[in-house]
Amino acid sequence: MSEKQNKITVRRIQFGHENTLERHWFRGNPFMTHFMNSLHSVFPAGERYFIRSVKWFDKQIQDPDLKERVKAFIGQEVQHGMQHEKFLKTLDTMGLEGTAFEDWYAKNAYFSEGKASHESVWFGLLEKVVGKEMQERIGLSITAALEHYTASIAETVLKHPDISEGMPEDMRQMFMWHAAEEIEHKSVAFDVFTDVAGGSYGERMIGFAFGSAYLLYYIGLGWGHYLLADKELNKVSLPTAILESIPTYFKLVTETVKAVLPYVKPDFHPDDSGNDILAEDFFRRSEGYIEAKSA
Repeated sequence: MSEKQNKITVRRIQFGHENTLERHWFRGNPFMTHFMNSLHSVFPAGERYFIRSVKWFDKQIQDPDLKERVKAFIGQEVQHGMQHEKFLKTLDTMGLEGTAFEDWYAKNAYFSEGKASHESVWFGLLEKVVGKEMQERIGLSITAALEHYTASIAETVLKHPDISEGMPEDMRQMFMWHAAEEIEHKSVAFDVFTDVAGGSYGERMIGFAFGSAYLLYYIGLGWGHYLLADKELNKVSLPTAILESIPTYFKLVTETVKAVLPYVKPDFHPDDSGNDILAEDFFRRSEGYIEAKSA
């Protein structure tokens, strides 16, 4: 466990985009908008799984500071899930079936016939191969890896604010708020995995491989879902929208990959990334907005 630990603050914010959001809300570009819609769609079920995977080891945590960080981590993830689910209901009013996609994703990725996440198709197969104890450690390592991905995306968008230019203010604030809080709690799941569950480097890399595949696969499916569900999409102008999005996505992908890659180092720890100042700066600049929107 690193000695450099961020203070994790649970913020309850109401962003208020429900009645003002346009269908193609990101620069009027459907290709970019539906990528972001997909990103928002995979958060709620993923965050519920992150909470469960940490709770599997909750009773084994002896360190009082780590216990408090886990509690705050759960509080933040609950708030993230609530806000993204609220956004998906806004997509429902546009006929984009956001809730339906999120429900399908949750059942396909994390559940099987309503059972707990570690009894899902994917995790059930893993349990049969390696046993329940190792499956739960690898499940937690998947959470640690995905938390590193979200912190890396957060680092990229906070370091390069031009990536979010053109978003409506409430959407940009929600995106950045989530990003900054991912940086605040970036090391919680990792510390539970290494210090409590006794996870090995090999198990960490297995989780990283699973998490990488999950992220790419389900975001890609969501992206396709929204493009197909958008009955007002002008398919003739779609190639132009794709070309216009390339500079933004090239920067987002390349900078995020740079931030992600240190994870494969054996001595890696999330708190060594040095991106804490980005979150602190965002909350300092957005203090007035957050205070006005807090529940």
